Formats: sequence, C-alpha cells, structure tokens
Amino acid sequence: MLARRPIGDVLGTGTLAGAIGGLTAGAIDAIWSWAPAAQFLPHFATHLRFVLYTALSHCLVGLVIGFVATLVLLALSRATRLGDVMRFLVGYHRERRAEDPRETTGGLSVVIAGLPIVVAALDVAYRTTLPFVATRHEMRLVVIVVMASTLGALLVAIPLAFVAARPIEAGLSKLVPKVPLLASMWAPFVAAAVLVALGLAVWTKLQWETAKILPLRGPVVAVLGGALAIVAWRPAGYATAKIRALPRWYWQLGVWIAKVGILFLLVLASGRSAAVTKAETAYTGLGGSITHAIRLAFNRHHDVLGAGATGKPFVEDPRFFPVPDSVPKDFNVLLITIDTLRADHLGMYGHKLANGASPSPNLDAMAAQGTRFANGWAHAPSTRYSMPAILSGRLPLDVYYDPNAHTAASWWPGLLLKATTIAEYLQPLGFYTGAITNYEYFDRSRHFDQGFNEYDNEDARLHMGNEGPEKTHGSSSKEQSDKAISFVDRHASERWMLWVHYYDPHAAYEPHAEAHTTATDSDQTRYDGEIQFTDLHLGRVIEELKTKGLYDKTVIVVTGDHGEGFGEHGVTFHGFHLYSAQTKVPFVIRVPGLPPHVDTTAAGHVDIMPTLVNLAGGNHSDEMMGRSLVDVIADPSADFPRMVFQQLSSERGEKRAGVDGTCHVIYNVSPDPSLEVYDLTSDPNEELDISDDDACTTAREEFVHWYKDSTVKH
Repeated sequence: MLARRPIGDVLGTGTLAGAIGGLTAGAIDAIWSWAPAAQFLPHFATHLRFVLYTALSHCLVGLVIGFVATLVLLALSRATRLGDVMRFLVGYHRERRAEDPRETTGGLSVVIAGLPIVVAALDVAYRTTLPFVATRHEMRLVVIVVMASTLGALLVAIPLAFVAARPIEAGLSKLVPKVPLLASMWAPFVAAAVLVALGLAVWTKLQWETAKILPLRGPVVAVLGGALAIVAWRPAGYATAKIRALPRWYWQLGVWIAKVGILFLLVLASGRSAAVTKAETAYTGLGGSITHAIRLAFNRHHDVLGAGATGKPFVEDPRFFPVPDSVPKDFNVLLITIDTLRADHLGMYGHKLANGASPSPNLDAMAAQGTRFANGWAHAPSTRYSMPAILSGRLPLDVYYDPNAHTAASWWPGLLLKATTIAEYLQPLGFYTGAITNYEYFDRSRHFDQGFNEYDNEDARLHMGNEGPEKTHGSSSKEQSDKAISFVDRHASERWMLWVHYYDPHAAYEPHAEAHTTATDSDQTRYDGEIQFTDLHLGRVIEELKTKGLYDKTVIVVTGDHGEGFGEHGVTFHGFHLYSAQTKVPFVIRVPGLPPHVDTTAAGHVDIMPTLVNLAGGNHSDEMMGRSLVDVIADPSADFPRMVFQQLSSERGEKRAGVDGTCHVIYNVSPDPSLEVYDLTSDPNEELDISDDDACTTAREEFVHWYKDSTVKH
C-alpha cells in the first residue's frame, strides 16, 4: 500500500493548485470579454485593471475552494476507509501495470461503455416518465415516480455497462503496446472528461437555439478553472515543498498568511472601480457573483445615486388639451400592438433590408400621415409588464395585478378588476369595443377582457411551444388580420375601438415565402422577415379601412410592446434588461385632420390611454400615470421635453431607468447596485457608459427625483 503524504504538503498543494487554476481561468475569461467590456472601460488602462481584478478575484476564490476541497478529501481519506481503498487501487494498478500493461484497461473500458449506456437509459426513463408526471399535481407522487424511474434506469444500465465493457477491454488491450497511455491510471478520468465534452458538444449542436440563451459561461469558466488546477497540481507541489523547506513552522505559516493577505488586498484595491465591477457583472462568467459575494462580505454596497438632487420631486402635468376641430367627432380607434418589435428594424426609423427595401412599407406609409415619435419607449422589456401598462395606463410595477389570475401553463399575474382598461374608458364614450389577441398570456382568466364587447384569443393556438415564453413556434398575422377585417366589416356602421395584437416577430423567428426568408437565414434576417410578413397582413387591414371609407375617420396607434436583443451588450432576446435594444419601440399615432410630422418628445406606453381618452372627449383620471400627447400631435412645433420612466422586477434583479430622448439613465438596483448613463445623441446604440462623466446632469437629476419619490410611495 502506498505511503501517506504529510497533511501539510497535500493541503498546501491543493490550495496553490486551486489558486493557480482560478487565476488562469479568470485571466482567460477577462481577455475573452475584452471587446464587449469597452461599454464600461473606454481606456486601455481600465481594461488592464479589469483583467487584473478578474484574475485576482478568481485566484482568491480558487484558493479558498482548493483549500476547502483538499481539506474535505483529506478528511474523507483519513477518517474513512476511502483513502485506504484509493491507495489500494492505485497500488494494485501499478503492480498490474508492471506485470502486464495490457491487464490495466478494465476501468477505461467500463467508462467508455458505461457513460453512453447510462445516459441512454436515463434519457429513456425521462421520455417515458415525462408524459405521466406532466399531468400530475401531487408533488410527492411526482418525486416518487422520478426517483423510481431513475433508479430503475441505473439498475438496468450498470450491468449492461459491464457486459459491453468486456469486448472493449479486449480491443484496448491489443492497443496498449502501441499506445501506452491507455494503461495509465488517469486514462479512465480523461476518457470520462472527453466523453462528457463530446456529449455536451453534440447536445449544443442539436439544441443550439436553447443552448445559446442559457447562462453557460459561468459553468464553463468553473470547469476550466478545475481543469487548470489539476494541471497545476505538480507545480503547486514544488512551490509547497519550497515553503516546507523553511527551517521554522512559524516562518512557513507567515509565508502563507502573507501570500493570502497580499492577494486579498490586491483584490480589494483593483475592484474599487465602479466601471470595472460593472464590466465584471455584465461580461464575465463568474465575476459578477464573486464581486457580489465580496460586497456582501465587506458591506461595500453604496448609494450609487449619491445624495441625489434635493428639491421638489418630479411630477408630470396631467392636464388634457383641447382637441382641434379638424379631428372627426365620430372617429374610430385602431390600437395595434406588435410583439417584440424594435424601432430600429422598421423602415420609418431608417432600417433597410439587404436589397435596400423597407421591411415595413405599409406601416411606413401610414406613419407618414400621422405623428411618428422618434423617441418611443416601452416601460419594461417583456409582454407580461408592457401589455398591462398599455391597457391600464400605469407603470408596470404600479399596475393593479391579481396574482391569482393566471393559467395552469403560466403563473404570470393578470389584472385586478379594480384596474381600468382603455376599453373601459372608451366604451362609455360611445365606442363598441373589440380585442383580437393571439397568445396564451391573454387568456380571459387574466382579465384583459375588461371593457371589451368582443374578446377573441382563439389564435393563441397558433403559437405553441414547450421552450418557455421566450420562444414559441407558429404564425398568426394572416389570421389576426382576417379577424380584424371581419370586425371592421361587421361594425362599419358603428363607432368602434379595436385592439389587435400581432405576435409573429417574437422568437422563434419563422421563415416566410412572402418575405423570401428560409430556415437557414440568420436570426436577424428571419426577424426582419417576420416584420415584413406582419406588415404585409397589417396592410390588408389598412386597405380595408380605405375601402370602407373609414380610414380618414380612424385614429390609428401602433407600437411594439418591447424590443429584442441581437447580441448588444451580450444580450439576446428580451426580458431582463432596459437597454434601448429591448425597450425602444415604434410609436405612431395617426389622427385624421392633424398634420403629419416627426416629434422628438419622449413617449411611453402609459401615454396611449390619456391621449385616446383626451381625443374622445373623456375626462382625465388620477389613475392615469402618463400624459396626453394631443398637444404635440396637433402642433408640429410643440416638442415637449420630458422623461419616460422604466421599471423591471425579475428573477435576475431589480432595475429602474429614465430616458428623455437624449439621455438614458439606467439604475441597476439589485443584486449589484450600479448606474449606467448613455448619451443617445452621440451614442444611439448605447455602446459607451458615461456615468463617470458630468454629461446628462439634468436627466440624472430628474431620474433621481422620480426614483426616490416612487420608492417612498412603494
């Protein structure tokens, strides 16, 4: 049996190996993030500081993990028979290898045969069990069934693995003379790692659409650090031996304390930069979590808003405005909301397809006859927050939600009955109200049907999928327009208000022959194709209004409920960020009888309700949190400087923001407080955070006033 190494040697080696693995993995991760981190790090020196902090903080974590892991393994090996068993196996392997290397491939063959068989058995168990447990609501039964199926799969797979390993062992034995490494004690571990890596690579290839949105970078960095720690074991052993060679134990201890202390101080010093920690949180795999833990341990959170501007909190003027006589007195209202629609992917906002054409010719033509707001903003980056804000005229976190209003498939809340919808405001003013929606979220159980004489969500069946709300499959623009045209035809002689929701631009991005897109096109190409397809069928509704003689007596409002990320700031899709890619949306209000123009006033979803009620002759309500835009729609010279506020509460943290058309102030409230400021005039894509500069002072003060006032109210 092999002799035991001194505890101090093993513990020191494990600790140093972990530190080296963490240091190297952190440096690689930071260099990997060099280019995107420029959002917060405009200078070469701050980039270097970012790399230094990332490497050192990961080194500190690796040191701690190496120490703890080695200590646990030492305890298991010394206090239990595990160590004796391992030493026996190692000694036995060496003896057999010395006698005949061909007899040492048993473990390797079991790994090669066993891992695929076990994975296949578990996959069969999963596919067999899923239909049963998916329909059961008794959690204890579900747990028992899952445990039983897993155990059964293993009981079948393990014997099969040993049977299948025998012929593999015979084949490997013949290869040992040519490939001596097959007889190595480490061969089974290397084979297991290679098989796992191959399995993950195959899964990633087959499930790329899912894999690319998973937060896999952290696990990758952790695995890389572990692998590098193993590689560093021998050099760490040499370094430990040098320390052990010191003549006094207290000198040895002093060296260890000094190393840890210096490392700790360097981490604190290099991490004091707000720009560095923001880059760390946004673009590294584990850096954000490490930084958050350090802040919690040493209470290094601070009020990144500062003392803030003191004085009267910002309050928007709620008044309504006179409606010009040129507006038809009996106008209809068509409210069009388009899911996941970025402003900068429409022709009216400057976007062109590869062939130079606009993806939205029908919307562009309609917008050219109305008021197109150059600065239209969603208050949140997801449907579950944006649509309640549009319908009830209240900021997302101020909506009257009913947590019990949901469906079995989704626990997102609906509206409380005390919430007043656009339809409930317009119906008493003489409008026959209708809604045509097309997603499970708009199920009647969530009370979005309040105030609508007709409410149709049947086309939700056309958008199905089991990959979560971020991705569904199907198309419904044609069917939605068919129903909208039917509504217009049936109520042509009445005064009506119709809300139509188009869903197709939402992922997954479907190819359309009408848009000349295919399944092999890029995400952005197919996304533009979805917009083209939606615009095509929306154009049919506009044409029907013209045919019926209703176009010149219909107020048309078009907006997107939120945007979509295509890699900006490392973000794809939507739901968890307030950047312009996720929240800047098209915002068009066409009022017959009023002059067409482009307005720079910042407009938000909560402004839609008071604008329509104002136009229809209704009264302002204190429940409305936006302002009527009638004044700026009626007067092309009446641009009104104001700020639109944004709110986000999700499983990834709290965020608040304010945008006034020239500046976008984003406050990451939790888990790691930080402030981001972007000058939209010179940097419309928000590529450079200027929070360390004195720019956008007015916008910052206005945001601070609103944020502190709204926080007190909550």
